[in-house]
Amino acid sequence: MAGGGDAAPGDRRKAWVSRGLTGALTLVLGFGATVQIQETRNPGGLTGATQEDLVAILDTQKSEEDSLRRQIADAQQAVGNLGASDANSGRALSEAQNRAAAIALLAGTVPATGPGVRVTITDPVGRVTPGMLLSAVEDLRGAGAEAMQLDGVRVVASSYVVGSPGDVTVDGLRLEEPYELLVIGPGDDLAAALTASGSLVSDVSRAGGTADVVESERIEVTAVVHH
Repeated sequence: MAGGGDAAPGDRRKAWVSRGLTGALTLVLGFGATVQIQETRNPGGLTGATQEDLVAILDTQKSEEDSLRRQIADAQQAVGNLGASDANSGRALSEAQNRAAAIALLAGTVPATGPGVRVTITDPVGRVTPGMLLSAVEDLRGAGAEAMQLDGVRVVASSYVVGSPGDVTVDGLRLEEPYELLVIGPGDDLAAALTASGSLVSDVSRAGGTADVVESERIEVTAVVHH
């Protein structure tokens, strides 16, 4: 019998995959929690930012996105290596694949289907700001959102929302009112995050618009991020 400090090669390999994928997933979650953190509670979004400010912000987001891509590639390679070298480790392979799938979902590189909410935002007087939408995105992430799509744009860690009231752009695409926000996750928690005092529904109402939140057992987020 081998001593407790001499792990078999297969065990060491499984442990490495587990640690690596867990680290990658933690990184992605960190990005999701901090995306646009400085802008989330600013009703004016980046309206007053200079061109140099915007370039600096985009450079930072590009760096984060590149790091995330490398983490995804490493996770996928780890899954492939584990499957090729240890075909009998079904449980370890399944766990590794699940972690890689979770990372891809958060990165927005694959479509997603599941329960969640559909939000329709009307802005007849043009007063809904980028900051309101960013606040909603942050609130939804905190409530367990797994995938989001805003007017056909997949919202991920590197997404940016800029513009002015009534003229909002997400990742370079101008949104058309009414805005449609599709979110996959625990429907009750997501709806509560959007309807609580001081959240999206009340913010939009004060701006003269409406935010209609409907829970659904099947929400389809079809937009993906192309790398």
